[in-house]
Amino acid sequence: MSKGAASAAVVSVGNELLFGETLDTNAAWLGRKLATLGISVVRGYTVGDVAEDIGWAVRDAIQVADLVLVTGGLGPTPDDLTKVAVANVLGRDLVVDDRVRESLQARYREQGMDDVPPAAYDQAYVPADSESLHNAEGTAPGIFLSCDEATIVLLPGVPRELEDIVSGSLLPHLERLQRDSSDRVWHHVIHTTGVAESRLTALVEERLADVPDAERLGVGLAYLPDLCGVDLRFTASGLSRDEAFARMAPLVQSIEGVVKPYRFESDSGDLAEAVSQILRERGMTIATAESCTGGLIAKKVTGVEGASDVFAGGIVAYSNEAKIALLGVSAIDLAEHGAVSETVATQLALGVSDLLNSDVGIGVTGVAGPSGGTEDKPVGTVWIATSLGDEVAATICRYSGGRDAVRAKAGQAALAAVYRRLVDATA
Repeated sequence: MSKGAASAAVVSVGNELLFGETLDTNAAWLGRKLATLGISVVRGYTVGDVAEDIGWAVRDAIQVADLVLVTGGLGPTPDDLTKVAVANVLGRDLVVDDRVRESLQARYREQGMDDVPPAAYDQAYVPADSESLHNAEGTAPGIFLSCDEATIVLLPGVPRELEDIVSGSLLPHLERLQRDSSDRVWHHVIHTTGVAESRLTALVEERLADVPDAERLGVGLAYLPDLCGVDLRFTASGLSRDEAFARMAPLVQSIEGVVKPYRFESDSGDLAEAVSQILRERGMTIATAESCTGGLIAKKVTGVEGASDVFAGGIVAYSNEAKIALLGVSAIDLAEHGAVSETVATQLALGVSDLLNSDVGIGVTGVAGPSGGTEDKPVGTVWIATSLGDEVAATICRYSGGRDAVRAKAGQAALAAVYRRLVDATA
């Protein structure tokens, strides 16, 4: 293992990934998680359920990285070949781990079964001289191995299982890996939403141009855009986080003024988490009335742990009849202004807040497409209203892209509007 900053490679296993049936969200999550620990992912591989291909990827990965994480292929079915492939690479036998075997027996007894199915018993076999990592969300354990070239970790492909293992039983190993490094790489991420990458880049680079070259030396900046926003990731090396951040600080401080209108605070980068945190701190609740987003905003909020503390409820009022009957939207206003209008969005936000007795209300109505647009209201037109008590603010948005993109952008914008109003209310 190198004594410099620790590096990682991710090997994603599964035919479903190659065929496009499943998106590889695990690799993205691992990249973000490792970055918070100062471990940089330097290479990624995607291979099918073929032992030879898995073996090739692992052999290549251990030549370029200190840590190799292999995801998928640990289950009880015939196409789960990861353990066999990795054991062959390392020249090790598969042996029974008694703790895993006992855990399997206990889990199946809890499900009312007297014995473990023979196929499931395969999950108790692990490469010799390895450590099993407890999986609280499933039956297949993670597996931790060391060899001369690198540390290898085998993880289940089910996202919730992988995340539980990495954040739990694997975390001490990752922290120890970093303590063995003489010069760690650290990241500082600023999350933004509601600004295009090109616009944000221009604003940021203009400010950074005023920072002396000596202060910029050794500090990297990456722009990481997606449908919902742009992350700014500063990178610097140092023996400690404080030392690294001291090097980044002049750059971070120089752009504070231009990113402030768009930034939000969230460890995970999830805007719904940021909104929920503020609501929880202030003892407030939120309710949603959605038309074109079809419950997407409610799904985002309820996806955050502890959502019951802050989420009063949500209504998907798709038809005009539902808007009128459930949320008290004026039939006259619907006829005069149409469903996609400021007045309807405003009435949705106030109506759901009143109906569910919440402190904050969201109303969203728009044309997600691909049909339904008009000259005045083309596809991508969305009205978003937020109520805070009796005070309502509404804005019209124009989004490009397909139906899913329009819905995703509108949902993010609605949460951003709430976040900004809550922050500004105490500024």
